[in-house]
Amino acid sequence: MFKLFSIVEEKESPINGKIQIVRDLQGARIIVGGVSQSGWLVKSIWNKALKKVTSNKKQVTRVLILGLGGGSAAELVQKYWPGTKITGVDIDPLMVEMGKKHLQLASIENIEVVIGDAWEYVETVEGKGIKYDLVLVDLFNGSKIPEKFYREKFIRSIQKILAPGGVAAFNHLYSFIEKETAHKLQKKLRNIFITVSTVLPEANIIFLCFNK
Repeated sequence: MFKLFSIVEEKESPINGKIQIVRDLQGARIIVGGVSQSGWLVKSIWNKALKKVTSNKKQVTRVLILGLGGGSAAELVQKYWPGTKITGVDIDPLMVEMGKKHLQLASIENIEVVIGDAWEYVETVEGKGIKYDLVLVDLFNGSKIPEKFYREKFIRSIQKILAPGGVAAFNHLYSFIEKETAHKLQKKLRNIFITVSTVLPEANIIFLCFNK
């Protein structure tokens, strides 16, 4: 019988739980808790958002990705802004390992991979006065975003590390059960950023937040 997909590898992470590498006709994906974390589906989600960003920001020299995962968003950053310096932060080294082994993370140029907590990293760069043209916030643990990343203090820290004219993109699930939480996040973002627009790819919503 023909299989629509196959599980290529499966490992247990103390942080994310069971991590699966699933391959289907469109390519490989990293799945945690039934939700794609990296791979072709995640690329299609971020592609729609980053296309919109390119219409506003032709020059991007420094990018921070919070929730690097297997590196799918970083691939797109390299595609749209070749030569840009990318820093990717992920708390789970196994997720990064899977991205290097099964996806294209190992082939991305000009990327610094940091294993650690996203908020702690943001606080560190904020203290050093480092600024980014683009910050991608993709902080899922399975289908959930840890509560601390909804806090106003974290969002304000993201705003502070943006360069003038910078953009922060917050990814959130947007099925029926996640809509209320997504709208609460949207309200917080609008209280902090000058302009907030939305992109609706697949079953997600991405909030594009523009700095002064």
